[in-house]
Amino acid sequence: MYAAFSVVLLSISVSLGDDPFTLMLASLPIAFLLDQFDVKTALTSYSTVLFLTFALFGFRASVIGFAILFGPYTVIRGFVSKRGFLYMMVRWSILTLLGFGAYEVINLFVRIDEEYFKLASIVLLLLSLFLYERLVEYAVIWHRRFFKRFSNKAR
Repeated sequence: MYAAFSVVLLSISVSLGDDPFTLMLASLPIAFLLDQFDVKTALTSYSTVLFLTFALFGFRASVIGFAILFGPYTVIRGFVSKRGFLYMMVRWSILTLLGFGAYEVINLFVRIDEEYFKLASIVLLLLSLFLYERLVEYAVIWHRRFFKRFSNKAR
C-alpha cells in the first residue's frame, strides 16, 4: 500500500509538470516503512516504485529526482536516524550531496539553463532540502504516534 501511495504521488508530480512538493511527499511512505519495519522492506518498496515509475513515465525530472535524491535519502536516513544536532547536520550534508548529484544527472537528460541556477537558487535549494529533512523527521514522528494510538496492539 505504501508503494502504491508513492506511485500515485509521483504520478501527480509528473502530471503537474514535475512538481517538487509532491515529489518530496512521494518519499514519505518509504520513510514510514523504514520506521515501522526494516531497511529490507523499505528497499523493496523503493525498487518497486522505481520500476513502476520508470516503466510509466521514463526519464522525467520527477522520476530521476526520486530515484537519485529523495528515495535513496529516506533509506540512508534509516542508518543515521538518531536525534541531535550532529546527526541532523550529517543527514543534511548527505541530502545536499545527493541533491547536487541529482542536479547533475537531471542536467544530462533535461537541459537546465545555467543562467537561472545562480547563487540565490543554490541557497534556496539548500534551504528547501533542509526543510525537507525536517518534514521527513516530523512526519515519521506523527506516523509513529498515530499508529501507536489507533492500532489494535495498543488496546
